[in-house]
Amino acid sequence: MTSIFGLPAHPFFAHIPVVLIPLGALGAVAMLWPRVRDRIGWWVAGLVLVAGLSTQLAITSGKSLRRYVPETALVRAHTHLGENIRPWVLLMFLSLVGVMLLARRGGRRAAVVVVASLSIAFSAVSVYWIYRIGHSGSKAVWAKTQTRIDHGLTNERGGENGR
Repeated sequence: MTSIFGLPAHPFFAHIPVVLIPLGALGAVAMLWPRVRDRIGWWVAGLVLVAGLSTQLAITSGKSLRRYVPETALVRAHTHLGENIRPWVLLMFLSLVGVMLLARRGGRRAAVVVVASLSIAFSAVSVYWIYRIGHSGSKAVWAKTQTRIDHGLTNERGGENGR
């Protein structure tokens, strides 16, 4: 899928995991408390499932968009980084489901804490990668504009052409 409503689909799909992965990470931390886990645990796992699906949509739509975007070092870096998120979001999701299944079956408290700790670790790595990917994507899109801003250059319609 390349476009939605006449706009590139990639930024739309990419912003969903940018929001949901950190929210899921906060939920993973909150799930350390049994009372909170009982209330929100399956919702958090569902949120991360949606984040994972939208991550795949972002990757797929990004690959489609590459045909229309000039190949630059920044675009290549963003593409390379984007592939790294999938396993971490999957591990985040699976560990959250594991926490819920262990807790539901009355698993040992130690086992629940270990799996919950793993979910927090996988969440942290997922947040780290989504930040790096998003930052590299922003640089790929806005680098030329930032260079113009840094040098005080405006376009011809804006009046001055530099200092």
